[in-house]
Amino acid sequence: MTLRSVAIWLRYGRRQIYPWLGLTAAAWQLLVQCGVERDRAAIGWMATAVKIDGANLTAFLNDLIW
Repeated sequence: MTLRSVAIWLRYGRRQIYPWLGLTAAAWQLLVQCGVERDRAAIGWMATAVKIDGANLTAFLNDLIW
């Protein structure tokens, strides 16, 4: 495995994990904030949840089950 192929796999992994990291961070902020900051965190969580591709996630979970 060359250094270039490792870089390609790392870039692919980052793109697959990135929405989930954002969703986790937004959920944490939603738990610890209060007042207006909590409202902003809730909006951020909802905006991040929309970015996750539900069809691909469902297909992936279906592959795991079958």
